[in-house]
Amino acid sequence: MKKSAGRFRFFAASLLLAALVFVVPALREGNATLYLLAAAVPCAMLLFGTAFARMFSLDRMTISLVLWLSAAGVAALAWADPDSALAQALRCGAGMAVLLVGGVLIRSLSPSLLTSSCTAFLGLLLLAAKLISPALTLPLAEVALPFLLIAFAALFSRQGPVPALAVGFAGLAFLLIRGYMAEAAIWAITVLLLAFAADGRLVVLLPALAITGAILYVTFTLFPLSSFRQDSEMLNTLVSAGAVGVDPLPEAFAALKTGSLFPLLTGSFGLIFASLTALLFLPLTLRGTAVAACARLRFHGILSMGASLLLSLRALASLLAVFGFLPFDSLHLPFLTDSLPALCGELFLAGLLCGIAGRNDADLAEDAHLAMLAR
Repeated sequence: MKKSAGRFRFFAASLLLAALVFVVPALREGNATLYLLAAAVPCAMLLFGTAFARMFSLDRMTISLVLWLSAAGVAALAWADPDSALAQALRCGAGMAVLLVGGVLIRSLSPSLLTSSCTAFLGLLLLAAKLISPALTLPLAEVALPFLLIAFAALFSRQGPVPALAVGFAGLAFLLIRGYMAEAAIWAITVLLLAFAADGRLVVLLPALAITGAILYVTFTLFPLSSFRQDSEMLNTLVSAGAVGVDPLPEAFAALKTGSLFPLLTGSFGLIFASLTALLFLPLTLRGTAVAACARLRFHGILSMGASLLLSLRALASLLAVFGFLPFDSLHLPFLTDSLPALCGELFLAGLLCGIAGRNDADLAEDAHLAMLAR
């Protein structure tokens, strides 16, 4: 009961804050689109956080955190371009539908050879799509990684670490070939941490570390870090724009080409508000870890821990890149992007977490029922 009350208070606070961040620019600008967003975004959050979460037995805490982060991405565009904010709200709606699909799908997936084969093929095919069709410009790394993670977890839980690591290294190779250097580093760290947590034998870890190190060394030798342009000065420009309510810099917004909405959130609402929003990835990571610890199936445990690692490592790397500590400008905070493929991939990972958490709750309820019958 206390846990439910705490989650309800957090969800109610996020609804109120979402309403405020849209009402303030709406009253200031008198824009009909902003008034629409001020009503539609909290209503959509209420619908997904209550009705759909109960209907599909999804984790309320994870959905509340994801909903607020997605709403913050919409709010980041509200001051600059209400029409773009409306488009971002529609992208988030499509992404939430993908979250529901992930939450429902994971409850019926089993760690079979068919599951691992199909998901591994689909993930590698998405990464190789650019090689097959050079005209394709969509960033598909974030969409491919959830499928590779499912294949990795299924193989590790049934066939052992060697086939799972083979899929992990294949995904790493395709990421490097495609030039997704940051995603490759995040994926490599995730695979190694999962191998350490799920197996821990030196006979497995040492060769995996050696192969990963060799692949990364060769890649970064051929493509030096200096070749990846760092544009962290843009954040400093936006922060220096002033407090909340100051008109954003049009040239600064036009210069942002990475799809990241965090600099816009900082420029519109201030660094403190944006930093507090980024801190929400800490409870999201802790929740994912708790879901992994409570999972009954090894498949679900590895999968939920992998999803949590991919989201948290991407958030950490993005913050380090924003402030100039990493030489990548293609990273964005999860859920704070205007790229539909990236948003759908990240919300699919959140859906996997929600579905596994719902499965854990159902297992606990069944145990309690059996314990009562045994009396």
